[in-house]
Amino acid sequence: MAWNKLVYLTLLLFGFESSTKSQTVVVDYSELAVDAEDHKNNILDFLNESDVIKRYKYKYDILLNELKGNLNNSRRGPSETRRIVLGRNTSIASVPWQASLRERSYPICGGSVLTDIWILTAAHCLLRAHATDLTVRLGSSWKTHGGEMYDVKESFVHPRYVSTTKVNDAGLVRLHTPLRFSARVLPIRLVQRDTKLPANEVAIVSGWGKLMEGGMSATFLQSAGIATIAMKLCRRSGLQPKSIDPHSMFCAGSFNQPSPDACQGDSGGPIVFDGVQIGVVSWGLGCARGNFPGVYTRLAHPVIRDWIQEHIVEKIDANITFR
Repeated sequence: MAWNKLVYLTLLLFGFESSTKSQTVVVDYSELAVDAEDHKNNILDFLNESDVIKRYKYKYDILLNELKGNLNNSRRGPSETRRIVLGRNTSIASVPWQASLRERSYPICGGSVLTDIWILTAAHCLLRAHATDLTVRLGSSWKTHGGEMYDVKESFVHPRYVSTTKVNDAGLVRLHTPLRFSARVLPIRLVQRDTKLPANEVAIVSGWGKLMEGGMSATFLQSAGIATIAMKLCRRSGLQPKSIDPHSMFCAGSFNQPSPDACQGDSGGPIVFDGVQIGVVSWGLGCARGNFPGVYTRLAHPVIRDWIQEHIVEKIDANITFR
């Protein structure tokens, strides 16, 4: 490994790089935030407007290009472009849907903002904690401070989640009070039901999980570009083929060499492609190991997508009052 990469990783581990503003990726969602706040009562329709979809994708592409850097112009040949880039310090303004789920103020998982009262996470993040012990931090790049804390009113584990296999690993938390959308707190559109996930495309994963297997957790928000992997290739990787449910899961990362990856503490966080959330960080064997890609909840799976939609639409309708 080159010396400059060693320095980079050393700074990352000790949290010094976050103080270097020029090295933190920042994307401005302020105009979208104003419009989202104006359409809060019909936010799901707003997120599905063609113009809004284009605007999200445009912002997503800015972040993706920052994360990819000069990857396409490097000395690696075309057959190696699947390798993901190093994680980067990333302002919450670049991924304003990112949430930190906490149990008695201790961070346990990631999540994503769906509406002004709904946060999406992984089912396995909600198995032990009671809803009254949960809070959500939003709007801060830092894991330990900043932004705003919201109390959780209810939590829901997918009724067909299987803890031993992680099938249908999706969960929802409902906030006690509605949040206000801003350039640092913004909802993300979910992938449409039954959408086919493209293989060998770079998506963005974010969170405050461990920076290396068995190492320290990030104190400043990280994001990385990781490539989606065709299911037939994923099942040929070091993961047990029977452990991968092709309906409710998909793989991303690397299956032939060590590479950056989601890690412990990132569970429940979003993986986004073209400005749309396609999955939830679910499980893996270690972190960033060669031949062991990360496994994500497939949100396009009808069993999962329909369950999410039924909850968030029902509660939105229940909150509408006529005057």
